[in-house]
Amino acid sequence: MDSNPIAKIKTNIDENISSIKTNKINKDAELKDVAQEFESLFVYQMLKSARKAKLAESLFANQGSETYESLLDQEYAKTISKNHSFGIAEALIRQFGVRGK
Repeated sequence: MDSNPIAKIKTNIDENISSIKTNKINKDAELKDVAQEFESLFVYQMLKSARKAKLAESLFANQGSETYESLLDQEYAKTISKNHSFGIAEALIRQFGVRGK
């Protein structure tokens, strides 16, 4: 028996601790991504409502342009929520984040 059982236990404990830390980091990153996506969805709904409240039809209004505008609004929402914080994502992270940090 040339291997020390205490050294094996210490190695296992170190590996478990590092995996726990990695899992916590992954969960925090996932929570941040989901919160950001939720904020993006909220901004999209605002843009969609604003576009729906327009006063007049455009000259080239048709179903294709409505689809394009919807896709464009989704991309605008992602960009806006990524670059400008509305505080929704931060509130969700605070609410659902791990307690006792």
